[in-house]
Amino acid sequence: MDCPQKVYVELTTRCNLSCPMCVKYAPGSDIEERDMSPAVFSQLLPSLSGVQSMILNGIGESLLHPNLIEFIRLARQKMGTEAEIGLQSNALLITERYADQMIEAGLSTLCLSVDSLSNENCNENSHLPGNGHSFRAVEKAVGHLQRSRTKYDTAFSLGLEVILAAETIAELPDIIRWAAENGIDYILTSHLLHYDQSAAQSTLFSPYNKKTRDIIRHTVKKAESLGYDFFNELKIYRTFAGTRSSKETVQLMNNLQQELIRHDLRCNFETLTAEQIDCDEKIRSLFRQAESLANDAGIDLFLPELFALSEKQCRFIEEQTVFIAANGDVMPCHFLWHSYACRVFNEELAVAKRIFGNLERNSLSVIWNSEEYRDFRNEAGKYDYAPCWHCGAGPCPTLVNAHDQYANDCFGSRVPCGHCQWNLGGIRCL
Repeated sequence: MDCPQKVYVELTTRCNLSCPMCVKYAPGSDIEERDMSPAVFSQLLPSLSGVQSMILNGIGESLLHPNLIEFIRLARQKMGTEAEIGLQSNALLITERYADQMIEAGLSTLCLSVDSLSNENCNENSHLPGNGHSFRAVEKAVGHLQRSRTKYDTAFSLGLEVILAAETIAELPDIIRWAAENGIDYILTSHLLHYDQSAAQSTLFSPYNKKTRDIIRHTVKKAESLGYDFFNELKIYRTFAGTRSSKETVQLMNNLQQELIRHDLRCNFETLTAEQIDCDEKIRSLFRQAESLANDAGIDLFLPELFALSEKQCRFIEEQTVFIAANGDVMPCHFLWHSYACRVFNEELAVAKRIFGNLERNSLSVIWNSEEYRDFRNEAGKYDYAPCWHCGAGPCPTLVNAHDQYANDCFGSRVPCGHCQWNLGGIRCL
């Protein structure tokens, strides 16, 4: 039978922080607090022999789970020495003893969340981390983990995960310099999930691909040659349906729409901004500096796309990934792991978790090979779903992802992947 190659296991939904950026605290989220029981984890163990990577991470802080060390040790026994076992942490609970225990039990990698070198808490009304998360905890944790991996002479790797936002991007080079001085092996950076309007305003990521941007840029330059500000003219054109626009502007807008249609592209003109089609050169410069610093230090650095990929990609499908909630429910991806609220441009999206089975009733292998789950993977893997992040035709979020109904989108697909930010190339997970 076919089997997943990568498994995310949510050991707990509890956390010792209450960061406003977390979808757990977003309006409309419905994520109960619980730990995975040893009985549920034991049901997973027989299916791990063919798994290449297991990430003990979910919406909560995994180090809060009382059986974490035991679970790592049991998983290592089933998976063998070559497979990866990793987790992500906010670092607050990592003591020298805990570092020893995790590495001795067989943990392969640990990724620490860090978004700023500051030890000051962020504003509690911000989408950025706060309520107790300071860099000091990361510094201490790195010291403990470095000593432990030297003690056990292991190939254990240590990483950082950095969320990129307009307010923090300038610190990225300094974070890499600090990482180089402290033996960090890799750095994952990711854009913000659009869980509310403030996050959408702070993101550095554009949902438009290269072809769409090139067409709009051409129109912007044409408008400039005629003495017009494209975005100002666009607002007037849309507000008054072209009745108060010059003939040149009307022709310009008609040509733009026809060109987009000719290439089967969509554009949400209501929310279109200059930043979405032309990245600030300061951001590009910071990315180039970050890459140079990481390369010189021998750090593996992942930088996300600043603009959407021309071709959709789903690492969860391509890497044969499965997600297991704390109660044993089996889901296909990060996007559909929980029921929560996020946004597509200015529209609120109620995301409904997609459950294909539960480990207390069936083995992971049986669930993975069920007809329903295979059909979902096949349909999602075709990448033939609506371009919701480009389209201005809505509203449709509730229709597309109605709880327990999974109605077709406007392309006829029953997978809600058109609303997912991961396949655009802007979000990266451990």
